[in-house]
Amino acid sequence: MLKKLLPVILAISLILGMSVTAIGVPQPLPSIVLNDEAISLQDKTLINEEGHIFCPLRELVELLDYQVTWDGNDQSIILTKESQVIDLKIGDPNIKVNEKNIEILSKPIIKEDKTFVPVEFFSKALDLVIDMNNNQQTLKIHEPQKNTETFFTMSVDNNTQEKLDDYMKALKQNQNFHGSVLVAKEGKVLLNQGYGFSDLKQNTMNKSQTKFAIGSITKQFTAMAIMQLSEKGLLDVNDKVSKYIPDLPNGDLITIHNLLTHTSGLKNFTELNEFMMLNTDNKDPMVCVNLIKDIPLEFEPGEKYLYCNTNYVLLGMIVEKVAEIPLADYLQNNIFNPLNMTNTGTSYSEDNDFCGATPYIGYLEVTPIDDKLTLTQTFGAGSLYSTVEDLYRWDRALKTEQLVKQQTLDQIFDGYISVSEGCNYGYGWLIANTDDDNVILHDGATMGFTSIIVRYVDADITIIVLTNNRLYDVMTLSNTLSSIILNKDYEMPKIIKEIEIDDPNLYDSYVGKYYLDGTYLNIIKNDNNLYAQLEGQNAFEIFPMTKNNFFAKQIEVTIEFVTNDKDEVTEVILEQLGMKFVYKVTENTKDNTIITVDSSIYDAYVGEYELTENIIYTITKEDNKIYAQLTGQDKFEIFPISETEYIYKLIDAKIVFEKDDSGQVVKLILHQNGQEMPASKIK
Repeated sequence: MLKKLLPVILAISLILGMSVTAIGVPQPLPSIVLNDEAISLQDKTLINEEGHIFCPLRELVELLDYQVTWDGNDQSIILTKESQVIDLKIGDPNIKVNEKNIEILSKPIIKEDKTFVPVEFFSKALDLVIDMNNNQQTLKIHEPQKNTETFFTMSVDNNTQEKLDDYMKALKQNQNFHGSVLVAKEGKVLLNQGYGFSDLKQNTMNKSQTKFAIGSITKQFTAMAIMQLSEKGLLDVNDKVSKYIPDLPNGDLITIHNLLTHTSGLKNFTELNEFMMLNTDNKDPMVCVNLIKDIPLEFEPGEKYLYCNTNYVLLGMIVEKVAEIPLADYLQNNIFNPLNMTNTGTSYSEDNDFCGATPYIGYLEVTPIDDKLTLTQTFGAGSLYSTVEDLYRWDRALKTEQLVKQQTLDQIFDGYISVSEGCNYGYGWLIANTDDDNVILHDGATMGFTSIIVRYVDADITIIVLTNNRLYDVMTLSNTLSSIILNKDYEMPKIIKEIEIDDPNLYDSYVGKYYLDGTYLNIIKNDNNLYAQLEGQNAFEIFPMTKNNFFAKQIEVTIEFVTNDKDEVTEVILEQLGMKFVYKVTENTKDNTIITVDSSIYDAYVGEYELTENIIYTITKEDNKIYAQLTGQDKFEIFPISETEYIYKLIDAKIVFEKDDSGQVVKLILHQNGQEMPASKIK
């Protein structure tokens, strides 16, 4: 098992929450791409009041070689293609596919004597792959591709197949999993299936060929490109970075090897607030590198390991410099095309606008999110998309010399620097020694996708999980799937259900500040709801499963309040990503720093403050309370800890108002994530 390993993710620090615009009637109608060809329909698509997209049935299915039979008497339709027979009726959500009943949420309709069906019909009834790009208003419909490679042969181990599928179905049903999973052993497939929704609004389903952003799994492809160039003698991993990027400060100290192993000492640019302000259409990776150019090294190159996306952006730039073509083209020509990875590519590259599963943030309750920033500005560190099937092709190729010689593969999979106990970092891969096997793995995450590929070397087990959900616990999931294959003990996903709390004072006994290794966990009560807030992060609401056990709907976290025989809380156990953190009661657990001030003080603070261009902090006063609202965000009440200092209850941030010599309020300073961000009063 890999329980001691911390996930290696493409970490994104957010100052602001993400607002989401639903697809509504006024939105542009989507263009349609069918089997990779843009088509022009005589009858345009429709969007109803709920935002569901409807397509003309006959036009599309005839392009897919279906025969259409219409019965005007009962307004029923029969579609036939080879051995497939599909029965549907206008106004009826029940579809019959080869005598099997399937229900869709939006009923087929007639408009101007033409039948229109929702996009979910093509996903559920015709079993087609539906890719959505809500930014570009593009709808891609694909017939599943046939996998001809011998390693896609299904295993004869029906018992293990059934256990794996039963577990994933329970995870979808009980804990809202949505993504695709491929599990194989000894070159035979045990599970290759999509679960949950690729797009919740359109009710389209994830398939084995649904495309997902893969985040930091991108790094292993960038590393392979470097090693291919090394094998050809076009570069050396011991070369100084300055040889290829002359204007990089400290480039004379850092080698390509340091970049590959995260031992460069460079600052991780995705951790900077300035990263969130970048133009998503930027195509120059040097813009990202410039964010950290003037920041001193965090340590001497080679001294230790510190995960850093900047390293792999630079590696991508080196590939482009040496190969004299864009990184996207190099990967396509030298890795994806040779391996028949037809559903893998660079997100939002010149020839691709990345159309796949819709990205979400949340857990039991999810919200769509715009992920373009991380998919366009992480380059060689995290810009790729793929499918579980294409990543399986990649896995199989790594057992051959199809891309590089065995000697080069040995270099890639050597553990050069310690990450944690029993785990080292190679070139774009984590190398772990466990009780079960030698394991090679890497995970990845963007703002709306999480991924992992795990390779058990000796047992020849491959586990690939791709999800369209931010920060899903793919590590624990891959551990469980390996337990099923290895006939080890495992637990089925539990049903998570909220209960009613009868005691109105229970939450009051939990409120306070709890301590662990220099950090605090705040438990907050607000409007009779309970919230948890880790220091430096925003609060999230927690809900009771029992009197002492709570769960979150926004993120995959459980919290247990441990009490003594007097019902006094002695510690709080927070569990996330398969790890437990025990926070203890402190002497200031019940301290309350909020003070009472004369509400007339707020009058001087009311107004607008410019944080950056087009980002305004608006301070208002209502019913003797003071509120702060950032452009495009919700309004929150703030609370005084002095006459000029105010804090949020649900956001770990502080606002300080400053006056000039005449006593006029001239600016505020937002303190958050260890940074001070001034905003001048403009109105």
